[in-house]
Amino acid sequence: GVYAPINDIRLRATYSRAVRSPNINELFQPETGSFEFIDDPCDPVFIENGTQYREANCVAALTALGIDPATFSPSSDPEASATILGRSRGNVNLDVEKARTWTAGVVVRPSFVPGLSLTADWYDIKIKDAVNTATAQEVVELCYDQPTLDNVFCDSVTRDGDTGFVTDFITQPENVAAFETAGLDVNLTYTFEPADLGRFTARLVGNYLDKLTFVPTLGADVDDDRGEAFVPKYSGTFDLTWTKDIYTLNYGLAWQDKTRRYTTEQLEGNPDISDPKYFFYKERWEHDIQLAIAPSERYSFYVGVNNFTDEKPAFASTGIPVTALG
Repeated sequence: GVYAPINDIRLRATYSRAVRSPNINELFQPETGSFEFIDDPCDPVFIENGTQYREANCVAALTALGIDPATFSPSSDPEASATILGRSRGNVNLDVEKARTWTAGVVVRPSFVPGLSLTADWYDIKIKDAVNTATAQEVVELCYDQPTLDNVFCDSVTRDGDTGFVTDFITQPENVAAFETAGLDVNLTYTFEPADLGRFTARLVGNYLDKLTFVPTLGADVDDDRGEAFVPKYSGTFDLTWTKDIYTLNYGLAWQDKTRRYTTEQLEGNPDISDPKYFFYKERWEHDIQLAIAPSERYSFYVGVNNFTDEKPAFASTGIPVTALG
């Protein structure tokens, strides 16, 4: 629905329900081998870094194999610290995803400021039975972080009957319980041409992430992913472009606020996991500049510098919040 009470303002909203069937690859990908390093969540080093269910589930699983949980320590055994041969494949038992989405926003183009456009939209999305493929590490952790061991993730993990070490894993798409996200998208664009100095275009795109949650299985704890390494609460980009005749000069800025280096579950289980000053990755400030020359319609040249202030990644990181390339 769209409603424009005056020419300068337009209100808009959408509501939709949708389904998505699993694609060919998700259903029928042939089984292939994969070598992975896995940190055993039942190891004393990691057992406190999960949900409230992890320790009890690990004790139950190890005891069922005849392993003493008190002496179980894979990280101190070279055999357990080697790469593990697992498998990756499709899943013919997948069901369809079901989504509910609504948005509400406004578009403002004030007639008294030619060239100015502002849009702001709130979005709210919920997906049930979402098709999600966990990594090998996530599969093993999700197995023991659920309310019970009777879950789809534990079906994909095999332990040795003598040592208790993980000896096999399967990564495949699964229908998880739900994904939910909500937030605000803002887009501001202003184009102006002062006298004969050329055309200037400034554009600001921002996002406020209000919610990003994941529920792996029915009855499981809600996993709040907002604010973790790749999902900042606030983020945005700014571009300023000048164009005159055959020349175009562009400056770009990418920014996001600081994000958590460790999950909330890890910090709750092990508050001494590191020095507190390393609990967060620093903010991202990345500046780019480019000059382009188009002497004809058939060809153009450009030269530029990415990250020209030479921002560095956070300590002990090679790509967060910026790439390690200077």
